[in-house]
Amino acid sequence: MNIELNENFKGKCLVSMPSIGDDIFHQSVIYITEHSTISGAIGVIINKSLEEEQKKLTDFEFQHYPKQWRNIPTNLGGPVKLGSGFLLHLSSDNSKLTLTGSQQKIRQLAREEQVTPLMLTAGFCLWETLQLEREVRFNNWLVLDDSARHLLSVTDPKQRYAEALRLAGITNLATFDFSGAGNA
Repeated sequence: MNIELNENFKGKCLVSMPSIGDDIFHQSVIYITEHSTISGAIGVIINKSLEEEQKKLTDFEFQHYPKQWRNIPTNLGGPVKLGSGFLLHLSSDNSKLTLTGSQQKIRQLAREEQVTPLMLTAGFCLWETLQLEREVRFNNWLVLDDSARHLLSVTDPKQRYAEALRLAGITNLATFDFSGAGNA
């Protein structure tokens, strides 16, 4: 696999490989919301649901949201700022996925009902400059292009990892050759 140092992963999904141990990233699917070779990358895990008790630990103010937003899935977004809530939504013209972290902005979006909310997350993922590129080069992540909307349409977040592997053509992790896996 040949990952270019200037490759931009924004808008792509990362699928964790077996080399990632038993931590928060084990069997994770991450949507990359921002990426630059100068400032690093930001993303959110899209396949790990939060339980009701865990939701209480976030700063989401559900009472300020319209009733139809109260059933939006809430996921563990990543290990950074776990107590903070973020909204993954379609832009007002439905052209792109956007991550919003300001509670004031989220309440405004909820009032105006101009966006399609997809998922609330507690926390996010953060990579330093060139850290993500190194991790992809060392086969820690499989990179999927243009798969985020499809994966988010899988209703059960727990099924998104298996679906991401399927999209990458992996049907059996035990027999897959991960050398050079990087981009699917």
